Amino acid sequence: MPNDRARNAYLVNAVTSAPPERLLTMLYDALVNNVAAAEEAMERHDFYTLNQRLLKAQDIVLELRGTLKPELWEGGPALLAIYNYVYRLLVRGNVHKDAGALSEARKLLEPLQSAWHQAADIVAAERAGVAAGAAVVAAAGSGSVAETATGGVVGDEAGAPRARATALSVSA
Repeated sequence: MPNDRARNAYLVNAVTSAPPERLLTMLYDALVNNVAAAEEAMERHDFYTLNQRLLKAQDIVLELRGTLKPELWEGGPALLAIYNYVYRLLVRGNVHKDAGALSEARKLLEPLQSAWHQAADIVAAERAGVAAGAAVVAAAGSGSVAETATGGVVGDEAGAPRARATALSVSA
């Protein structure tokens, strides 16, 4: 299984080196892919694969829900409600072999996946602009690039979520 090891090493590297906004899009990609794979498994009556994919999808929803801070932004409570509803749909799809529940979950998740990708692109573009400006400031001697680019925060504040994201992405 050398290909599996190489793939896992690649995924671990991709997750551990990804900025937080890309971790979120990676989780959404894995979530939507697992739901789609579960739908395909249901069509083939491959209930083992169906169960495995839905358990992974449920774990990802729980991770997204657990890291959400709904009190920090206006849309937070609505997103939390969506995560709760999608989780129930995934459980219903798994327990009752309900293809409609899986389809509904995927249809709710795909627009969110797209929106988070767009938001991540904006954050990455802003970060690139800040990093370029920070390099100029650092060259002038008024602070480290890392401190300037992160507003004085240096280090990986998302260490625990990053480790969970690694496990969830690699197992996808």
